[in-house]
Amino acid sequence: MRINARLDDEHAEKLTSLTRATGASITEVLKQALDVYFEQLENSRGSAAEILEQSGFIGCGEGSLHLSEQYKDSLKKSLVTKHAHR
Repeated sequence: MRINARLDDEHAEKLTSLTRATGASITEVLKQALDVYFEQLENSRGSAAEILEQSGFIGCGEGSLHLSEQYKDSLKKSLVTKHAHR
């Protein structure tokens, strides 16, 4: 992919400084910068469970303390009650 970008003076100086300091081409410096930025974003996201926990979604429900063990009985009672009124 070919990229055409406009840089302000500050960023142009930084890019020039990086190419001089490392001996890498502008293309290589930009590739490495993209790799570092991408990795930072990936690491800051966390796992799906971490994202849900941080959002407050996990642990927001209410119910019986033993619901995970007795959910089939609770569901059966609920369905019987629902369909008994018909």
